[in-house]
Amino acid sequence: MPTNHANAENSGSWLEASGLRHILRTLGLAIHPAKLGIALGTLFLTFVLGGTLDWLWTRQGGIDAAAITQYISARELDRAYVEPAGELGVFHVWREHQRRCVLGFLSASLPGTSLAAGTPLGAYVESNAHAGPLRNLAGMAYGVLWMFRVHPLFFLLFGGVGLVLWAWGGGAICRLAAVQFARDEKPTMKQALAFAWDRLIGGFVLAPCIPLVFVLIGAILLAMAGMILRVPILGDVFAGLAFGLALFGGFVIAVLLIGFLIGGSLFWPTVAVEGSDAFDSFSRSLSYPLSKPWKAMLYAVLSVVYASLCWVFVNLFVYASLSITRALVGFGTSPFGWWNRGTAESPVRKLDLLWPLGGPNALYTWPDWSRLSWYESISAFWIGVYVLIVVGLVWAFLASFYFSGSTVLYFLLRRDVDGTDLEEVLIDDEPDGEPIAATPAAP
Repeated sequence: MPTNHANAENSGSWLEASGLRHILRTLGLAIHPAKLGIALGTLFLTFVLGGTLDWLWTRQGGIDAAAITQYISARELDRAYVEPAGELGVFHVWREHQRRCVLGFLSASLPGTSLAAGTPLGAYVESNAHAGPLRNLAGMAYGVLWMFRVHPLFFLLFGGVGLVLWAWGGGAICRLAAVQFARDEKPTMKQALAFAWDRLIGGFVLAPCIPLVFVLIGAILLAMAGMILRVPILGDVFAGLAFGLALFGGFVIAVLLIGFLIGGSLFWPTVAVEGSDAFDSFSRSLSYPLSKPWKAMLYAVLSVVYASLCWVFVNLFVYASLSITRALVGFGTSPFGWWNRGTAESPVRKLDLLWPLGGPNALYTWPDWSRLSWYESISAFWIGVYVLIVVGLVWAFLASFYFSGSTVLYFLLRRDVDGTDLEEVLIDDEPDGEPIAATPAAP
């Protein structure tokens, strides 16, 4: 008996040290209706922003769907890049590229996927896992770099407004996750949005900008040092002697970039948990992962694998529910009359034309409006609205999972570095002076 008790204690201590027990709570945090609602609203506003900019940009001509792919090939082969002409907007091309990279990253991150070969799960994973996780992460970075280098004005407008939108929405999701994780309480959506609004500019917006501003300042100083080196005699003497400072500047820039990539997901959870400003968020987000790099890596790997599993099953579950709905409603549109399309050899159900469904990767595609009458277009429009809301909720779940998981990782790293209890979270008052009214979480 003592041996079994000791083994149980060792198992419990291992689970606690690995953070797995707390990381597994992320799913419960992510499916909170308030978080899904905020994520869905932020996604909708992002699409409105991108669609509006695309409408303005494509009035003089669009670009081809393979623009980013050709940009990546040109970069890797060290060739000049020429933007291919087409009919699509910058946001549309960037969005589809990032979507493929995200799906590829999640599918390629699943361990032991060969065990699911020959099943719907295995077919879905195989259709998306076209490259390794790091390759897909690099593809996401290339997508942002392409927009920055080739379409700088579009990047500034879309990135600036998008940063404010997601700083508010993502900050509110992190706040909800922080209070729910630490206190088993659920603030309302209004309270979370008010918390994020009060700290929007000085906290959530500026936090990811600080390291980038420091990198920009360092790059300008190094460029100015290069200009001094061009001066004959005096430049060779003084700039050559001070070249060690340039090497130090390059080292600082490298540290900032690495810290931004490693700790970038902790910027908003820091503000949400501590209620701190941007500089404190920047300091904690960089110091925690660099102080415990192996712990940070372990937590990140466990979170990514868990997110991949949850995403695949949520996507397949939604596909199954949509397929069942489409099959039963579609059955009612074909054997009972009122529909004379198609031939006897290949009949066409009405719902098949109103709502094309390609598979788990194409939960909704636009119907062929030319084949529909004006009154059929009305039903097709409303069917599309409802199905797109469901599809949006799937991606809202992924966004909610990301922000909730990042908040859990911040709690764990703060415990490992500072020894702070996981239950400690800032609980302040509402702007009108009333304390936060929290509702106990359901067991």
